[in-house]
Amino acid sequence: MKIFLTGDTHIPIDVKKLNTKSFPEQKALTKDDYLIVLGDFGLLWKKDKEYGWWRQWFNNKPFTTLWLDGNHENHDWIDSLPVSEWNGGKVNFVSPSIIHLMRGQIFTLGGSTFFTYGGALSIDKECRIPGISWWAREEGNYLEEYEAMDNLAAHNFQVDYILTHTCPDKLLPSMFPKSIPIPSTTGRFLDHIAETVSYKAWYFGHMHEDKQDGKFHVLYQTINQII
Repeated sequence: MKIFLTGDTHIPIDVKKLNTKSFPEQKALTKDDYLIVLGDFGLLWKKDKEYGWWRQWFNNKPFTTLWLDGNHENHDWIDSLPVSEWNGGKVNFVSPSIIHLMRGQIFTLGGSTFFTYGGALSIDKECRIPGISWWAREEGNYLEEYEAMDNLAAHNFQVDYILTHTCPDKLLPSMFPKSIPIPSTTGRFLDHIAETVSYKAWYFGHMHEDKQDGKFHVLYQTINQII
């Protein structure tokens, strides 16, 4: 099993990094290998022909696509999907080859454990239309936070990898000094996760950058193989 991570795809805007020219390693992969998109996947946006084409495009890939929800997703559509159990955590199957990893879950893949928590605050939400280009479920709620902590407690607050869409609020000034730090519900909860959980590495997207600060890795155009 091989596992790759990448940042936002905003289908169709940033998805070209997953074509065979940019990601030639996929030619040797199978459906038992995984590509994980760290939020703002964008596949479930509109129920139209264009996005149907992209679902087929991902289904035809040799690997299985896993994804976290970001802030720029149609959360009403995601929430309407049936919930299933998969490799230790809760998921939504878009298809057998496209799987949404729900918030606050812990999955075991390739002998490693992954804690997932999607969602983030949209700083441009005032420019978006509720139910059309913005959804209030973009950030987690207290039920998802409680479930996350219960799942982490069952693993003695220790996992191999943490996968999120955004990062802890406390990381913003040091890792992104040129950004305007805007505290969020999700960022504050991730502050708590960072203080209470032991982990090898933390990967996230959202910031449209590729850089590392200690255990924290933000991915955008980069595709990292971790297993």
